[in-house]
Amino acid sequence: MEIRQIEMFVAAAEEQHFSRAAERCHIVQSGLSAAIRALETELGTSLFIRNTRRVELSAAGEVFLPEARRILAALRTAKHSLSAVRTGASGRIVISTVQSLASLLDIPRILQDFSRTNPDVEIHVRETRPGDLTTELKRGSVDVAFMPHYGVEYPGLDVAPLLDAKLVIAASLDHRLASRLAVSPDDLSPEPFVDVSVRWELRKLVDQVFLSHGLRRKTSFEVEDLSVLLEFVERGLGLSMVPEVLIRDRPITALNLEPGGMSLPNWGLGMCWASQSGTSSMNPAADLFRDTVRRALQL
Repeated sequence: MEIRQIEMFVAAAEEQHFSRAAERCHIVQSGLSAAIRALETELGTSLFIRNTRRVELSAAGEVFLPEARRILAALRTAKHSLSAVRTGASGRIVISTVQSLASLLDIPRILQDFSRTNPDVEIHVRETRPGDLTTELKRGSVDVAFMPHYGVEYPGLDVAPLLDAKLVIAASLDHRLASRLAVSPDDLSPEPFVDVSVRWELRKLVDQVFLSHGLRRKTSFEVEDLSVLLEFVERGLGLSMVPEVLIRDRPITALNLEPGGMSLPNWGLGMCWASQSGTSSMNPAADLFRDTVRRALQL
């Protein structure tokens, strides 16, 4: 049974005339008659009572007509849904971010704006450690991720930079080094440091900075959340190397390092997704969301 046969059956039932039904279906009458006969053969019953002036539905045809209409309506609905998925107007996206980025990127506002214009897109948001996001993006369990990046290549991923900030040595306002006009690398060695765990990319970057300058630091506190780290710094429990943007509006200061004494790299925040081959999109709704982010941030 083919959809085209069902369409011709419905046309003949509604027109009660094979010639008019053939015109409606843009086919010659003999083709329409042959298609309906084939349908009747497959169903094992006659669908029409034929006479010289018009055709009428048989008892079987009366039963089959509403079912045929439901089949065609379901097909139209399916086509509409598929069209919406292709354009990104419908579908499902999984968005992931890392902890403590709320102060840097207003994701709830972006999601609110996107949902207003794309109400049929189902959105799931979750927090994940940066080290896990690369794997999840590549295997497709996450469509878009907001995570730190440091100008390095992520094989298999595309990255759109969203924010660039320099790293600083952060201290509480009453820390003994806070009032110094300049702080040397040697001043940092005896100080306790507050760090995120080694699972964080930021920790790896900080370790590399100290290693490249031949310096050792004493990690007295290791935490899993940047907000906890900053609170420890505020309370004077230690120094920390963090993106400067994170200490805005907090009772924390950036130490003034001696010129040339210790160069600190920049820290970046990016929007990442799995690279795709060919021209067809793996998830048009995710493409649409990324475009919304770019417009919102004027990228």
